[in-house]
Parts: sequence; structure tokens; C-alpha cells
Amino acid sequence: MSINPMTLETVNKAIKKLEELDANDEFAYEYALTAFLSIKGIPVIIDDLAAKTAVVRSRTHRQDEIFFNKISEIFIAPQEVVKSFARCNRPFQPKLYSSETRPISYMEIADDWTKSISSGDKVIVTISKWELQRPLKIVIVTSPDKHLRTSYFDKYYGKGFDETVQQYDPESRNATIVLYRFLFERFRKHAKKDLKTYIITTAYCNLALFLAKEQADGIMYPSVPAKEIGLNFAFNQAVSTFEIFKLISVSRNELLATLSPDNKMNYTELGIIHAKNFNTKLDEIIW
Repeated sequence: MSINPMTLETVNKAIKKLEELDANDEFAYEYALTAFLSIKGIPVIIDDLAAKTAVVRSRTHRQDEIFFNKISEIFIAPQEVVKSFARCNRPFQPKLYSSETRPISYMEIADDWTKSISSGDKVIVTISKWELQRPLKIVIVTSPDKHLRTSYFDKYYGKGFDETVQQYDPESRNATIVLYRFLFERFRKHAKKDLKTYIITTAYCNLALFLAKEQADGIMYPSVPAKEIGLNFAFNQAVSTFEIFKLISVSRNELLATLSPDNKMNYTELGIIHAKNFNTKLDEIIW
């Protein structure tokens, strides 16, 4: 973590502005950015993500998509199709979103399935596994409060946070704790229908990644739908290449949606097909 002098007053003023943000304002994103910039010395936690780390990506098929036959169809989205805010991106800003495991990846997109399917419907999703070919630098957001560190992620990085802020003067230490308390709450909040939260988290991500652009390649955070038992990643477009991410496997999964007695949608695997081969140079998947 690196930090320039900042005050508790500037942090509290920035948080007040962010809490008052109107997500429907045409300049809401710019408003959020300027609120963070007013802090002057925003702290950024960075760690290494080791080479050989494996991540997975899932993409749900539309009704007219029988198979994805190009690797580019299951990799980072083209800029023109990114139409909305998400946890770490604004519209027309692609990020390579991925998860630690297949179950976590499915949990991240299951909310989208329930919007368009009914009990008895089938869901088809293609999942791909990728392996980092070199280390990457990752931005971290954790809690400054020990009692809120329930996941392994927060216990591990929280300890480092405590050790770091102890080196600060009291004013900077208190300001950092208040800021990260606010960020932690926003990053651990369900936000599928909460545009304001997505605007705030994206503004922080972009500012943190821009300020650390020579040191940071993406951001890592616990999965909210998976109740923080697994990790998600959002990698910058600049590092989202086949040279850095090596494709390990591709599979097409067919799931059956059923409604449980407590009115929750469950998914049962009906079958899975593994790609026979794939070639990143030719941008092809052979089934």
C-alpha cells in the first residue's frame, strides 16, 4: 500500500458526496470520480497474482447459440457490447471478468438466468479455464475491522492492512480506516439492481488502477453471491491477451432449472461436452 498525506475531514466529505450521489444524473460517474479525487492521496493495496494461477470464465448461450466456435467469443467482451456498469467497469469498458472455480463462476451469473427462465427450462453455458503465463499485479479491497473479516481473503489481507496502517501518522491511519470501511461495504453488497453501488465501485476501481497503472493489472475481490467463499477477478484490457492467459480447457454444460419448495431456482447438470481441441492462433474451438 502506498499513501500520500490525507485527512479524516477530506475522506468524510468524499463519502458524504458518494452517499448523496444520484445514479440517474447524467454525470453520476464523473461525480463519483471527483469525490474520490478530492481525498488527495487515495490509498491502494496491491498484491501479486502468481504465474500458473488458474481462473475460469462462463458465458451463457442465447437461444440461437448452439455452440461457441471461436475462442474470442468466450474471452474478453468486445467494447461495443459492454452497455452497462458492473462491479469494475463503466459502459464500453471491457474487463476480463473471471472466477476462482466453476461453481463460483456459475453463482455469479445465476441471477441473470432467473430473469429469463422458468422451472423446467434448460440453460446452456460454456465454461473455459485459463492459466496465467506470468505474474500480475492485483488491487485489493479488504475490511479494516477484524470482526467483519469472515473470509480467508479478508483475514489474510486484513492482517497486512493492520500492519501497514500502523506505520502511518494517526490522522492518515484514521482516514484510511474510514475510507476502507466504506469501500468494503460497497464491494460486499449485492448490486445487480443497484446502479449507484456499481458506479461507486467502478469509479474507485478505475481510479485505483489508473493511479497504479504501472503496478496494477486488475482487481481481486470475494464473490458476493457465493457468500465470499471464492474469489472474482477483473483484469484490464491491456493484459487480456492469449499470450498472458493460456486456454486450458473448454466445456459446454447443459443445466435444468427446477423450483425448490422454498421458491428458489435450482440447477441440475444434464450433460457436459468437452471441446476436442482449440487453437488461439486460428481463433477456433473444435467440438
